[in-house]
Amino acid sequence: MRRHQLDPAGGCSYPVARFTRKPLLSRSESSALPLLPDRECGGCVECCRVIPLELPELAKPTGELCAYCVDGAGCGVHAIRPQTCRTWFCLWRVIELSDDWRPDRSGIVVRPDGLETGEITLYVVRRTDFLTSMEVFGVVAGWIAQDVEVALSVPGPVGTFPARAVVTGWLRPAVEAGDLDDFNRRVVASLDQLERHDWQADGITARYAVHIA
Repeated sequence: MRRHQLDPAGGCSYPVARFTRKPLLSRSESSALPLLPDRECGGCVECCRVIPLELPELAKPTGELCAYCVDGAGCGVHAIRPQTCRTWFCLWRVIELSDDWRPDRSGIVVRPDGLETGEITLYVVRRTDFLTSMEVFGVVAGWIAQDVEVALSVPGPVGTFPARAVVTGWLRPAVEAGDLDDFNRRVVASLDQLERHDWQADGITARYAVHIA
């Protein structure tokens, strides 16, 4: 795992970023997550874009929209999709978050990996007004108050691993002060730093071989 010390700014110490080099969630962990009733992905296909897959019948690089996916509509091979696609869900499908958190609306994929060890990662696939809203501040503040480690992550170019940094300590002063503006400044500064890294290729070659009758 390659680590980079993020440059300090204004005398502040930023967290250490690290590149994710493992699947976002193992199949056994994913299938154990109970889903909220009456909540569906709908037209959201963000996981079909951001999740890397390297299966016998389907391989796609990180950040490439699956060729079987219809953007804004869903999976074109839903009935016969691979098991991994059947069991991987973002935390919007698992925990009580408002509809505004749906990834295609919020620009944030709340990743499930790390949940069992007390970590939650906000994978910011694009910056939206929601990212700097009072709702995000309140939810993240609640997690930090419950001693949950919070990380931020950003995607690189298609075919590269995302960059990720645990930011709990960096965000805590703003959370404890109830200062939304300072919180947002710290979030934006962290994302800016993460986006400056050298991206590491995931080494996955696209292969689409799901049998369609």
